[in-house]
Amino acid sequence: MGTTVNMGYFAQENTYLNPDIRVIDEIKAVAEVIPTADGGFITAAQMLERFLFPAAAQWTLIGKLSGGEKRRLYLLRILMAAPNVLLLDEPTNDLDIQTLTILEGYLDEFPGAVIAVSHDRYFLDRITDKIFSFEGEGKIRSYVGNYSDYLEQGYATKQADEQARSLASLAKTFRTTNASSGTEEPERKKERPLKMTFKELQDYEQIEAQIAQTEEELQKNNQLMNDMGSDFGKLTELVEIQKALENKLDDMMDRWTHLNELAEKIAHNKG
Repeated sequence: MGTTVNMGYFAQENTYLNPDIRVIDEIKAVAEVIPTADGGFITAAQMLERFLFPAAAQWTLIGKLSGGEKRRLYLLRILMAAPNVLLLDEPTNDLDIQTLTILEGYLDEFPGAVIAVSHDRYFLDRITDKIFSFEGEGKIRSYVGNYSDYLEQGYATKQADEQARSLASLAKTFRTTNASSGTEEPERKKERPLKMTFKELQDYEQIEAQIAQTEEELQKNNQLMNDMGSDFGKLTELVEIQKALENKLDDMMDRWTHLNELAEKIAHNKG
């Protein structure tokens, strides 16, 4: 939410495209040019070429396009609006591999936020740095990293959850059996203590030093930006480095918060 937010929504179903309009006119109706991450501009015709509409094809009527071409044009129409927040709903559905590769390259340079819903693990590995896993029964868990990182972290979490459910089921059966036999239920065994996984423990031991190092890199880069003067090209490069370092630091701070909360719970349980 905010006055500067410009949302772009790529839905699973295409919106209506007038079949009697030419491809180039459809895109120019959204914008003639859009800014690029390096401070320049790209024209509607150049964007069309990037997304596999060569000069000759740009004058084709939309009604003569194939289903895949219409899907590609719909995507391009959204990108030409220069959003700074992109919502992608199953974006890999109905996109050919070549278009998907171009989209991934475009998202590498995209300066805004991308929120994608997808079952395509390779796409998620390629473009994401945080995963929200919807795990049923109202449970949503956040994992820092891409899909492969989520698998590594999520496997340990899932194993712990399954073990907890199994133990709870056994305890319930045991209590029911004792109640039906008329015998007294013996004193409960202590629950298995909460502890960190090997990966969490490793991160916990290293993350403060990593945060300090990243903060130092940010300070050095900021000083370089101040000293750069009128070298616009180098300044643009340093701004991109600054953004990457800030995003990296944000992710590490999220991880640090999670691990510290976990450590406090473990210490509390021991107490």
